[in-house]
Amino acid sequence: MAHLENMRYRKQPGTAAVYEDATVISGMSPTTPGTPVTAVEDMMGENMEPRSDLGYSYGKKDLNYADYSAAGAAPHQSSDRSLRLTISKNQWLTLGLITLFAAYIRLWRLSNPANVVFDEVHFGKFAGKYLNSTYFFDVHPPLAKMMFAAAGKLAGYDGVFDFKSIGLDYISAGVPYVGMRLMPALLGLAMVPISYITLAAFGHAADACALGALVVALENALLT
Repeated sequence: MAHLENMRYRKQPGTAAVYEDATVISGMSPTTPGTPVTAVEDMMGENMEPRSDLGYSYGKKDLNYADYSAAGAAPHQSSDRSLRLTISKNQWLTLGLITLFAAYIRLWRLSNPANVVFDEVHFGKFAGKYLNSTYFFDVHPPLAKMMFAAAGKLAGYDGVFDFKSIGLDYISAGVPYVGMRLMPALLGLAMVPISYITLAAFGHAADACALGALVVALENALLT
């Protein structure tokens, strides 16, 4: 079977030089002078046999792949393209203001209500089991609950409070619930600058980066 290669065509000496890049079948070279060609199909007759009426020879392109490898670029790829992230001072200022706004939304009255709410029933309960080394089976991946357990440990939670039902009072039980709520709130806050920098890294305009970060800041699912 013939081998397909990228070749450079050169018109035979005695006439003006014409170069064409195309994919051809190696080992087939027309020899008789003829009409210039612009595509490989013009050089082949029926059944992909080489035409005998053309006067073109070919040779492999002189590409130094070692140079491309050293430069970290592939052939035909522009070397002028910068991969560095550049953010202006005004953009950093905008990002800082949006992040402060997001922090206010997420941290304001984080201690209210001082009762068990929603999924704290589950996450708090499993955090206590991790801290007490109590065996249990959970169908979900353990990372989030292990993070809650770590946050509770740092905040001073001893794992005794069982988070049995929604509405149980934290203060009377001495549960450091604010520290445990702080962990998801900070992770939600981190999404704002991450979104801004990600958009900037993709080359979007400063206004688009700010809008994207603001949308994330106001997204209710990412508050806590």
